[in-house]
Amino acid sequence: MATYLVTGGAGFIGSNLVEALLNAGHEVRVVDNFSTGRRENLAPFSKHIKLYELDIASPDGLGEAFQGVDYVLHQAALPSVPRSIEDPIGTFRSSVEGTLNVLEAARAVGVKKLVFASSSSIYGGNQELPKRESMNPAPLSPYAASKLAAETYCQVYCRVYGLPTVSLR
Repeated sequence: MATYLVTGGAGFIGSNLVEALLNAGHEVRVVDNFSTGRRENLAPFSKHIKLYELDIASPDGLGEAFQGVDYVLHQAALPSVPRSIEDPIGTFRSSVEGTLNVLEAARAVGVKKLVFASSSSIYGGNQELPKRESMNPAPLSPYAASKLAAETYCQVYCRVYGLPTVSLR
């Protein structure tokens, strides 16, 4: 049994990951600030998870949440292109600063692997299907740019600090 931490665990994808991990017999921790996630998504599992109501844009409290964690599934974000256009700084803080705080917390405790939820929006208006990693990024919104920047930080933390990361688009 491994210990997983799911950032953004109260969101749609995050809460489904929480359920799958619990069903597989793992210990699960959730970090969420409930800005877009919903408490009712976690209600069925509330007695089986450790919940940290934290904003990843601030490193405060992340150290405690990450103690003893084996794997991180990093889902937390402000998932909206229109919102990112209205509030590019908030999007940057959540996606880029938040990811950097998550990477630092993961590095500090020796997490075995971090999986980052990126976005196909980094490809911009490219209509070619299927999407391939070899396609050039061409972000058209602050949301897409922030996801690309966060992916780059994940790559850097792998190369510089040896923290295994994978980014999913």
